[in-house]
Amino acid sequence: MIRRLLTGGLGRAIVILGVILFAIYGIVAVVLSKLGQDTAQGVVAAVMGYLFIVGVVLLWWYERRLRTRPGPVAEQFLGTNREVLEMIGSPVKVVIPTLPEVGKGPGQITVDCFVTGPEGSGEAAVVMARLDRGFQVLGADLDIAGVRRSVSAGTRIGG
Repeated sequence: MIRRLLTGGLGRAIVILGVILFAIYGIVAVVLSKLGQDTAQGVVAAVMGYLFIVGVVLLWWYERRLRTRPGPVAEQFLGTNREVLEMIGSPVKVVIPTLPEVGKGPGQITVDCFVTGPEGSGEAAVVMARLDRGFQVLGADLDIAGVRRSVSAGTRIGG
């Protein structure tokens, strides 16, 4: 669920978290005012503020963890790339049979994946560069039902 929340980027996930916590605070504040507990609203506001801070830290940590592993980066790229969606439809299911060995420091790796969707299935080879802050997709070679296509990219997970 958190991975789906981060699909639109860390900023979007933080805004959604803030909206949810603000809505909960609004409901609790209305209930407390109906019960005549107006002084407790400050405590509830403080608790919601702390929950927001903890939520932001957890989202940041999870997004950073995803970015430092090649599997989730390849899955997100294939699951959200417009050309892949045009070839096999949405939603895209990505299966990575084995991940390549990932060393320390900068380098380049290729992750072989099987992709399936409502309109077809095939294979993809996602080429990624390991940078200091995680993996960046350079491009992918798709083979969907005998149709080969190269897809270039340059975006990181989360924006």
